[in-house]
Amino acid sequence: MATPARPGGRFTGDLLMFGTAMLMGSSYPFAKDVLAVMSPLLYSASRYLVASLFLFAMMALMRKPMALPRRDWLAMLLSLVGVALFQACWGLAMARSAPSVGSIVMTTTTAFSAILAWFGGRRLPALGWAGIAIAFAGVVLVVNNSLGSFTLSFGSLDGTLLWMLSAFAWALYVERCAPYNARLGALRVMAWTTLLGSLVLLPISLAFDSLGEFALLDDRLLGFWLYTAIFPVGVAFLGLTSGLDRLGVSRVMVYMYLIPVAGVGLSAAFFGDPLTAARVLGGLIVLAGVILTRVALDRAARLPV
Repeated sequence: MATPARPGGRFTGDLLMFGTAMLMGSSYPFAKDVLAVMSPLLYSASRYLVASLFLFAMMALMRKPMALPRRDWLAMLLSLVGVALFQACWGLAMARSAPSVGSIVMTTTTAFSAILAWFGGRRLPALGWAGIAIAFAGVVLVVNNSLGSFTLSFGSLDGTLLWMLSAFAWALYVERCAPYNARLGALRVMAWTTLLGSLVLLPISLAFDSLGEFALLDDRLLGFWLYTAIFPVGVAFLGLTSGLDRLGVSRVMVYMYLIPVAGVGLSAAFFGDPLTAARVLGGLIVLAGVILTRVALDRAARLPV
């Protein structure tokens, strides 16, 4: 059931969602620089641990309930598959590919959500399947990064496959957490699952990496690490939950399409990520497919069952 928009808060909600999309997209180029020094698993685990502590601190300041009912502990543990897997694949993929590729490929989360909904018994119209096919065709063009020749190889697909696994994991997380978001509140669920996911991933990362890597970060990279922990995750999620309250799900989803725009634009403007015609065209194709899929999902949700 869609979250209704709150009267009188649309303009504020639009500003919040624009800023939220920009923050989410900004994590890609900033993270790339940090990952030139820090190992991916340690980076993902540590930044999400900081993000979860930030979310709990904000809940305390807002005087929102933080305790997790005992009956929900098992469900939260099951959702770790999505959170921990997402965190791990995001960092590994970022270390292996350009930030612009990641910000574009991650939009296929909507396509994976549609596929999961179909497996769950929801009818997906032909428009939805067409959107999924178009989105993945756009991903191929983005990775190929050429309009005149075929350049794909296993090396070029390595990071992309991890991005797609990350997108699937996030779609799985969102689907599994939907009933708990409705009952407990999205902020409480996000705080707990982010904390537990980072605590699962941290010992795994320390089996291969060392906390001594933090000493290798200069002031600039340490600032980037802290920024990606607090703003694109913690602050952005606060904006997302507030936007949902003011605008409703459908309108918020429109702003999510700005995330790759922010990621690609910032990567090209400030971090030297080359912006090619093939990548721009591929990104537009991916967005077109994702929008078609979203429209199909919204239409299917309005059909009587």
